[in-house]
Amino acid sequence: MNEMYEMSLWLHEAGVLFLLLVFLGSLWQLQRADEMIVYLRKMRIQSPMIMMLMFTPIFTGMVMMAAKHLEFTIANIVMIILSIVLIVFEVKRSKPLKFATIAEEGAFEKYKKDATSILVAEIALIIMISLWMYL
Repeated sequence: MNEMYEMSLWLHEAGVLFLLLVFLGSLWQLQRADEMIVYLRKMRIQSPMIMMLMFTPIFTGMVMMAAKHLEFTIANIVMIILSIVLIVFEVKRSKPLKFATIAEEGAFEKYKKDATSILVAEIALIIMISLWMYL
């Protein structure tokens, strides 16, 4: 049972690290994007994959809590709230692309500004919670 918990903890940590790398890559890709159509095509493929990746640490965290009968500590409650906030941020970031009108002047620049602030906030939240857990 202890080996399962250690493997789950490793998967949880690796999932958080990989999610951070994906958010950094998304930020880099957004900054390099010039054309809305090209970026829109990429995001239609990447958005579901990012959401699935977000659920890796969430699922492994739930499994660890259930397997070890962990109590709701402050750290666990903060991680649950962080998970909900990240999901809401990702929905806010991807929703404008779903209803994007290519003809609008300046729409992509506005989206880039909003999406950049959301990605920076997501990256900052993940780094802060990771530092708190490791220190």
